[in-house]
Amino acid sequence: MSWNRIKFYSKYDGAGFNNLEKAEEILINFDQNKDYNINDIIELYEIKQYVDNDVYLPKWSPEEIENYKFVSKIMRTVIVRFWQKINDSNLLELFESLECWTVQDSFWELMENVSAYKQISNEVFGTLITTCNVNLRAILYREKIVKCFTKELRDFLLLHEETAELILSQYVEKHDREWQDLHFPKSLSLKDKEDIISRYLDTENPNLNYVSLVLNVKKLDHLNISDKTRLKAKNVDDRLSEELLNQGLIFENGVQVTFCAIQDVPFKHSVSDNVECLSYSTEMFFKIDHPFYYLSLFKNLFKYLDGQCGISLVSKQSELDILETIFMSSKFEYKTGMQFTRNDHLSMAQLYLFENELTKKKGLNIEYLIHYYITKHIETQFGLNGFRFNLPTAGTSYLEKIRMLLAEYDSFLRQYKLYCENGEIDFGLFEMSSESYAYKQIPSFIDKKYCYLRSEALNTVIRMFFSDQSGLYYVESFKDKRYSCLHDLILSENVPYDNFLDYQKIGINHLISGHFLEIDEDGFVRFCNTNQIFILKQIYLKGVLSYWHYDIECREILDELIADNSLDTESTLFNKLECEYLNYYLNDREFTNGLKLRNRFAHGTNSDSEGEIKNMYYILLRIIVLTILKVDNDLLLKLKTN
Repeated sequence: MSWNRIKFYSKYDGAGFNNLEKAEEILINFDQNKDYNINDIIELYEIKQYVDNDVYLPKWSPEEIENYKFVSKIMRTVIVRFWQKINDSNLLELFESLECWTVQDSFWELMENVSAYKQISNEVFGTLITTCNVNLRAILYREKIVKCFTKELRDFLLLHEETAELILSQYVEKHDREWQDLHFPKSLSLKDKEDIISRYLDTENPNLNYVSLVLNVKKLDHLNISDKTRLKAKNVDDRLSEELLNQGLIFENGVQVTFCAIQDVPFKHSVSDNVECLSYSTEMFFKIDHPFYYLSLFKNLFKYLDGQCGISLVSKQSELDILETIFMSSKFEYKTGMQFTRNDHLSMAQLYLFENELTKKKGLNIEYLIHYYITKHIETQFGLNGFRFNLPTAGTSYLEKIRMLLAEYDSFLRQYKLYCENGEIDFGLFEMSSESYAYKQIPSFIDKKYCYLRSEALNTVIRMFFSDQSGLYYVESFKDKRYSCLHDLILSENVPYDNFLDYQKIGINHLISGHFLEIDEDGFVRFCNTNQIFILKQIYLKGVLSYWHYDIECREILDELIADNSLDTESTLFNKLECEYLNYYLNDREFTNGLKLRNRFAHGTNSDSEGEIKNMYYILLRIIVLTILKVDNDLLLKLKTN
């Protein structure tokens, strides 16, 4: 049966107004002496949550709101009185009389909040979960109930078909939205959990999403799996993925890069049959014959860095489409969508083809450009001396090149770290220092270099303006324009305040009270400060702001947000998204689905093919080029801010 009564979801849910319209009559006519059944009581509890969360109909006067608050307090007394009468003698009957499976979350929430579970014996609880159609997730939300009935729940979980998915949801799945933790009996051991997952993989049709999560399990206190189980998951994942490809529709797209000697413009871009075509003029490449100029092409022409000199190749939440965000993923994997893959393929093609052109025309390679910058350009341009970087000898295999360049890359970052901290590179100290470091520990010469969102309140504002899930941008009179967020609607149209629906006005009023929006003299909704909105959009799109790349007006807004603790600042060479990007490619410190270049080439043997090793070599070259571009920007900002 469906629940045709009032249900509370959240204070921001658009269905709240329809529910409150129905709740109004119950609030007006509430009689504490009426004989309520369990479904009536749960409905009263749902109504009470609206009042407790200050969600009211706009038409209610302050006097009516105060009256409903008073009624809500009386409702609580009625609810508690009813729930305290639940015991072994009536639990099963009451549970079976619930009108809908989906209200079990409220049932168990009340059982815990009122401590009614203490009146239930282990035997009766065990009977309920084994004979009734229980919402297991709703029970596992309740930590006290799980602790009270640990044996019964362990026995049930060992055999329940949904258990593996619940375990993976709690410990491995990434939760981008509000998540309520699941609690498992402490008696459910690590071995129990692995056995449950292994049996799940043996079932006829396991869910591919959850199988993929098994591949991304990290060693945790509450969950760990063996290599044997991981291999089983890989085989199942391969089988299910192949079946999906064989029966489903495949969308193909690609990137094509060409270099042209007779092209009259530096860069051309077109799309044909889902293939993105980018053409570059080789005349542009050699306009200036200088190693640093060649390196600068990766920033200025190939766009390895964005407008605020952040690495443009990193994965950004704002670049994931709606399908990529709703698909299940592990909290331990680096999220890569179509845009990330496009950028990855494009940048690799640019690097590989440019080196071929550079070698053919000038007899140089990317390794030489790297060596020149680190050993000469830093000193001549910025006065930082003493940097060392050794190159592989001619004829060295790609395997040995990778091993040497990994060591030299690590050495370069440690040298830069020492210079930032001490103003010089003391190689005696360098040799003695054997501590490993994280990329986030490499400092910058610049104070207050990066700004990150800190305030959940501001995050809510940003989602309301820019998310296509906010629901605030759909206004009937502009529905044909197909706007995808509130920001674009207000930027492009004269939108009367009265055109918003009642539930939308709650959000609009919130933005008005926060001085993000205002209503002009004609009744249209406007931005209060366009620079402020620009900054919020930058936070949404980029996830991080480089403070010194904005003009003085925008920096003043950033200073205000920093002062009221809406933003945090850091002074590091790499921002947080860039550190994640480097960790994805270089090690297994943070992610389970990365390339792990350091780990792969740290040992004497390597099972990768020659083609795979060559590709990894160019990935490593790209990382070093990106790092040099970041260092160069850091040093330029040092001159600018000083």
